[in-house]
Amino acid sequence: MPMSIKNAILLFVVVALCAAFSMRIFQGLDEMMGDQYWVVDTTQGDHGWYAMGLLPHVKLMAKDVVKAVNTDADKSNNYEIYAQAGDFAGNSVYGICYGIPLIMYLIWFAFILGFPDRVDPYLLPRKIFTLAVITCCSIVVNLFLMRITADFATDPMSRIANVAGNHASLLFHNAGIWFAILFSALGTHAHSAQETSAPDSRQWQTQANEKFSWMFILLGAVTVLELFLVKGKLALPDAAVDYSVWLIWVVIFMRMFGFSPKYWMKRGRGLAIMFVGTALTLVAFYFLERFTGNLGAGFASPVLAKALGVENQNIGLSLMISIYLIFWMEFSAAIRMNGPAKSAVEQKH
Repeated sequence: MPMSIKNAILLFVVVALCAAFSMRIFQGLDEMMGDQYWVVDTTQGDHGWYAMGLLPHVKLMAKDVVKAVNTDADKSNNYEIYAQAGDFAGNSVYGICYGIPLIMYLIWFAFILGFPDRVDPYLLPRKIFTLAVITCCSIVVNLFLMRITADFATDPMSRIANVAGNHASLLFHNAGIWFAILFSALGTHAHSAQETSAPDSRQWQTQANEKFSWMFILLGAVTVLELFLVKGKLALPDAAVDYSVWLIWVVIFMRMFGFSPKYWMKRGRGLAIMFVGTALTLVAFYFLERFTGNLGAGFASPVLAKALGVENQNIGLSLMISIYLIFWMEFSAAIRMNGPAKSAVEQKH
């Protein structure tokens, strides 16, 4: 049964506020750095004393000082730059960086906790424990990622590439999504004594052929789409980050709506929520950028035009579309409006 409009709005408002608060944490790190680099402080050792050595000791230094030292003839005294403002908040592509925590919190609240209308008091402690474990796993994994990134960069630039798909905020929330899906699939938050029998594998062949056929058709379609977007400078030049999100969209789309058009056409409400929600989100972030002047939408962006040139003002469009297609698709499932229309079910009977 679909979720009530009141609960659907409440769910959206809660996850939107949590995503905004989460982004503010990263923006605070940027504001703290200002026009300075975080450089590795080698006077305190190579590995750092906190987080089990996963992060090095860092200190703030003015950019002009660091650049002057790193461009002189003596390479032995060069500073190792760990991060700069923009690496954590992603203000130039705020619409993209905001979308990832939005998906993460939607999964945490709607599919793990069952918020707002399916919170089981008996299972709630177990579900909260699951989220705590997910959070810890996400943080540890990202500390490793940030440490690896820091160890690979040697030239006088940001340790974490200041490009839309590689912002640390994206890394943190991506790991949160991954672990949430993993733990949810394992059923760690809702064990049941009622075990179901294994399906009869003899019935798989025909259905599997159809699934694979349409899966590869969709993969081919998004591959062509990504090539078009990259050629038109509507996506990141290396395409890898954008393309990976489109692949995720294909997998989730087939899980949500079925594996062939005969199923998709019966799920008009879910498809409408996905496409209309994405279109409205693009419009909302377009006007947000015009209103704030510094929170970039990721497309048609004066912020990106100023930072990367007018020809690159739309390089976030591909990620924007794919990320919010995923969010609104998940949202339609969370409010239980992604199923077949009632008339289609009645005709089947």
